[in-house]
Formats: sequence, structure tokens, C-alpha cells
Amino acid sequence: MRMKFFERTYLITFVLFLVFLNVAVFALAMYTFHNSTEAAKSVCLTEFLSITDAFEKDYEYTGAQSAGLLQATYGKFYKGKNISLKFITDGNVGYSSISESIPVPAENTLSMTRNDGKRYIVISKDVCEGAVTMVYSKDVSYLDKEFTRLCIVFVSGSLAASLVLGAVLYFILRKLYLPIVKLRSATGDIANGNFYVRAEDKGDDEVSALARDFNIMADKVSRQIAQLKDTADRKQNMLDNLAHEMRTPLTAIHGYAEYICSAKIPEEERVDAAKYIMSESMRLKDISEILLDSAFIRENGINPKDISLRGLAYRTCNRLYKEALGRGVLLSCIAEDVFVSADEPLMDILLSNLIENAVKACKGNGTVTVGTKLTENTVKLYVKDTGIGMTQEQLLHITEPFYRTDKSRSRAQGGTGLGLALCKRIAEAHGTNLEFVSEEGKGTEASVTFTTLYNNLTTDR
Repeated sequence: MRMKFFERTYLITFVLFLVFLNVAVFALAMYTFHNSTEAAKSVCLTEFLSITDAFEKDYEYTGAQSAGLLQATYGKFYKGKNISLKFITDGNVGYSSISESIPVPAENTLSMTRNDGKRYIVISKDVCEGAVTMVYSKDVSYLDKEFTRLCIVFVSGSLAASLVLGAVLYFILRKLYLPIVKLRSATGDIANGNFYVRAEDKGDDEVSALARDFNIMADKVSRQIAQLKDTADRKQNMLDNLAHEMRTPLTAIHGYAEYICSAKIPEEERVDAAKYIMSESMRLKDISEILLDSAFIRENGINPKDISLRGLAYRTCNRLYKEALGRGVLLSCIAEDVFVSADEPLMDILLSNLIENAVKACKGNGTVTVGTKLTENTVKLYVKDTGIGMTQEQLLHITEPFYRTDKSRSRAQGGTGLGLALCKRIAEAHGTNLEFVSEEGKGTEASVTFTTLYNNLTTDR
């Protein structure tokens, strides 16, 4: 079975700890044993030198004739102190309490040997001016017992430390990896469509920083998804409205065409039916042209040039003056001669739509004013009317496709509900916003503000 990252980390860390701990324990045991051995050698050497000094003094005092007795006396005395002695004179052993199986080291040397499962320190030295060779032997098997006991203690301590560390390491790593587990859980939730879940990002370590970055990413993803959903909803709403808007004139066109073809009707009614068909056809044509204009702007952008706002305003007002007057609305223009960088045909469409909407809002009685407001760095092109005005709720939706503040009036007068949506797209293409200020019963002011402008008095053209 595949191990989890946490389990692999725990296992590798624990194994490495065991390896280094046991190597350290073994090294410590060997170091302790070596020190104990050296200490035992030092003690034995001190004892041996003390014995040889005493033996030489006694040998000098008693003489060579009593050497055998002196050797036996020393051998028996130190035998009771766990020290064995051997005396060799002219190659012959005078006295010995050392086992024959224990090898005699070279003269004036110290060695450690094993015999019958025991450990011995053996020292050999010429004494009494070379007349006698004294061999010293002492059982130091306690060193092996101490080493065994030491190993047992160290291994027990190592085992206990390993168990404790294993448990502590498990809980510490578990706690350290908990934020990663939570982060993975949050990632899984987002993968399953829950874009509002967030990871815990408390702390100053790398995992917390990663969680914060993850939350920032999740916020951006959530916003983008919300924007995509909003865009999809608006597109679907536009398609639904478009289908609804097109069905009404298409149904009327089909009905009147069928009526003309199948019924015997007076010529006057036939002409009226044909006019209605033409009117609805023009309505469909207007819708398609506005949609095409909007698509063209979206795909191709704008072609800005330096244009005069006063020239644009006066031309548009002159073209629409008679139509407005025929509706009982007085249209006037008070624009200043200021040049801006803009696409003139598109600005003409924007201004025409704003004026036409303002005229319709006056309902046959009122005034519409087209003008500019100039500041040091900006110029505002506005269309102000004294019509019925709008509520704050209506202002929120006024630029949505097919939205009408007065649906029956707009449809009766041939409105498509797309004019202000197109105006908004034109304004955005120019890097500005289409803004509305309105109050019910007092009228509305629509405006766009330009920041790239030139005054004709200071610019050579």
C-alpha cells in the first residue's frame, strides 16, 4: 500500500534517529570500555612497580642465597590479593602462581590476554640488575562484566529513548502536518465546486504563507467565477430578451402577411397592414444594426481622432431638431469649442441615442440641452432633459440590454431597448463611463467625461 507523505517523513526521520542513536551509544560504550581498560592497566602497572621496588630491596637485603624463599613469600602473599607472580632466574622458573597456558610477554612489556574465558593483564620486567625476571598477572575479567552491564544499560536507555521519541515525533509531525492536511482538504473542496472555502493561514511559517497565497488565489478564482457567472447570466438574459423582442415583430409580420395573402380586404386595410409590416421590419433592422455595431466595437475597438465636441454637438442637434420639435420638445446646444480624441461616428451614435431618449422622456413637453462642462484637465459632454426622470432602481439597470423604464411607451415608439447598452459600450471603448443623474419628476442628465482634450485657441490645426 502506498504510504502517505506524513508516514514516509515519520518513518525516514525515525529510522535516521535510531541509526545515529545506536551508533552514538556503541561509540560511547566502546569509549567507556577503552577508558576502563586503560585505567586498569595503569593500576596494574603501578602495583607491579611497587612490587618490584619492594622485591629488589628485600633481595638486596637477604642476598641471592635466600632468593627462592623470598620469591615464594612474595608469590603467596600477593596470591591472596588476586595477583599472580612468576620468577625466572637464568631461564629457570623459581616460583610461579601463573597458569602455564598464559603466555609470558616480552621483557619489560605489558600485554592483555585471554585464558579460559578470563581476561588478564600480564607484565614482564627484569629486576635485581637483570638477575631475576618478574612476571605479573592479574585477572581483570570484571572489565568484560562491566562492559556487558554498560551495554545493557545503554541499549535499555536507547530503547526507552527510541520509544519516547517515536511517540513524541509522531505527535509533533502530526501537528506540523495538520495545516497541510487542512490545505489539502480546502483544495479538494474547491476542486468539488465549493469556491468559498478557505485554508487556515495563522502563523508565520512557510505553510501559513502557502495557505495565505492559496486563499488569495481562491479569492481571485471566486471573483472570476462570479464574474463569469454574471456574464453568462447577462448573456442568457440578453438572449432571452432578444428572443422575446424578435418574436413580437415576427409574429406581427407573419400575421399581417398571412392576412394580406389569404383575405379579401379593402385596399386601405391592405396598405395599413403593409405599413405595419414595414414598421416591424425596420424595428428588426434596428435591433440587428445595433447588435452588429456592438459586436464591431468589441472585436475591432475604436479609431480615435481629434474631433470638436461643439461641432459634433451642433451637427447632431441640427439633425434631430425637427424631430424633437415635432414631439413638442425644444432642443438646444451650448457646447464649447474643445477638441478630444475620439471616434466621431461612434460618438455621433452615442449622442444621438442620448438625445432621442431624452426627447422621449419629456413626453411631448419640455426641453433638452446638449452641452459641455470644462475643467482644467477634463471636459464633460452631457445631455440634460426636463422629463419624467428615473428612480434609483431604474438607474441601476438603465444600460442593460432590452431594459425599459416604460416598456409600453418604448415599444409603441419603436424603441429597441439596446440604445443605452450600445452607448455604454462606446463610452467604455473610449476609456470613460456613461453616467446618469436623475430625479423623478425633475429630469435626467446623462454624461461622458474625457481626459484627453485640446483647446482650439492654443493648438495649431
